[in-house]
Amino acid sequence: MRALFTLILTVIGFWAVEFALFRTGAYYTILRPDSSTGSVETYIHNELKRTRHNPHEVLTIGDSRMGFLPRYANEIQAETGYEYASIALGGATPRDWYFMLRGADPSANRYSAIVVAVEDYEDSEIGEDFSIRAADLSYVIGRLKYSDIPEFARSFHDPELEWAAVRGGLLKGLIYKRDFQDFLLHPTERIDMAKLARKDSYLWFYNYAGTNQSMEGVAVDFNNRTITVPPGFTDAQKAAYQLRFLAPPLPYTGMRTAYLHQWLGKIYEHYRGSKTRLVFLHLPRGPFIRPDQPALNPHSSVRELAGRPEVILMPEHIFDSIERPGLFIDQMHMNGPGSAEFSRILAKQVSHTLDAL
Repeated sequence: MRALFTLILTVIGFWAVEFALFRTGAYYTILRPDSSTGSVETYIHNELKRTRHNPHEVLTIGDSRMGFLPRYANEIQAETGYEYASIALGGATPRDWYFMLRGADPSANRYSAIVVAVEDYEDSEIGEDFSIRAADLSYVIGRLKYSDIPEFARSFHDPELEWAAVRGGLLKGLIYKRDFQDFLLHPTERIDMAKLARKDSYLWFYNYAGTNQSMEGVAVDFNNRTITVPPGFTDAQKAAYQLRFLAPPLPYTGMRTAYLHQWLGKIYEHYRGSKTRLVFLHLPRGPFIRPDQPALNPHSSVRELAGRPEVILMPEHIFDSIERPGLFIDQMHMNGPGSAEFSRILAKQVSHTLDAL
């Protein structure tokens, strides 16, 4: 009985420490801000504390291709009537977006609209199965509740990852372990870094302007299936361009559709019945447009969601003017001037659409 009592006290003590450190927000004060977990928490923290100047707010979300810079959109706020913000994060997936939006807008009532940037409206396959993206657990560990664990774990279509998600969801310290070990090695530097990020990172992100580097001089010949690059471009860059523009399109399997139905559907459910409109946006396709664009998929995730009264599917070609080499830094990402133009067009088009409802 004494041994059993000692075991019970040990388990309770371990859980109490786990809860106090990782489930109260306390660890955020020393979390490395540029880690995957730290980036998510920093973006959410910044958005929650951001001073709001306009009752009409629009929040955007996406991954690194979502080159939306709110500063340029807000410079024309007198014209649009809306204030814009963003929690788009490189490497974040639709599964992550759901938890990020729930963290930034827990009551689903802070915004006139949520703008979700997607690669295309057809759910075309991308060569990666996001359902087994292990990094998602690190991205959203700070957002997971006990009640999230069953569905979150089952969404990993791999038994090993599913079990890892269960373990990590129950004992968050398992996911934070490496970050905590790094903190113990350099506690003073970490505390200073985290404190500075909490104080100033919003302005770092807001004032970011991007680079002027571009793909000017690159040429793609779709007929002869060749790519030429000017001096200064590397073989690795050329190989990436060939993969993006000349590799055969992947056959449609429905795998991506199933994944997006689940997680974009979860975002929709979070906002269903609220005043917030869910706006889907087709990103610029790139600096060169392949002739073999994906076929219309009437049962894609966003097209089916667009049948709901709270959902808006923006026209696909509003960013055609940006699809040129001078406005891209690589085969997928806009450079500084491209992001500035993209941000202004987005603000005007989304605002006009919302006002017309």
